Amino acid sequence: MADFNETDLQQAYQMIKPAAVVATKGEHSYNLTPYGWIMPLDYEPVTKVIFSSDPSHQAVANIKRTKEFAVCIPLRQDDPFIEQTGSVSDAKADKFKMFGIQGEKAEKVDVLLPKDKISGWIECRFVRSITEGSVELIIGEAVAAYKR
Repeated sequence: MADFNETDLQQAYQMIKPAAVVATKGEHSYNLTPYGWIMPLDYEPVTKVIFSSDPSHQAVANIKRTKEFAVCIPLRQDDPFIEQTGSVSDAKADKFKMFGIQGEKAEKVDVLLPKDKISGWIECRFVRSITEGSVELIIGEAVAAYKR
């Protein structure tokens, strides 16, 4: 944690990049899922984020069950761990173990973070989801944010 500093929740939206990895807690293990379409939704009084997902993705089920997640901002947009974590879709898969990713607990939500691979993260509580056609929009509100 020494490398990261807490960030103002109203300004956390500035951390979001085009590709991010969402950390969740599954029934069998912690999960990481990359998303290319993720963006700030609001920033007053705190940052809210929204991302688009296939409703059948394990991350969606995890978020709806636990009511929390974290948006992880990769150090490099081309880091192989992004593609690796998106290549497996199995509720019992331990992506941290499969791909040798070092995980550390988040501060306020129950997820593991790949801290050696990210420049920061936003811990969120689930606000709601909206199903539109073949996608599900997931909305979260920041409860903590940290960056290098």
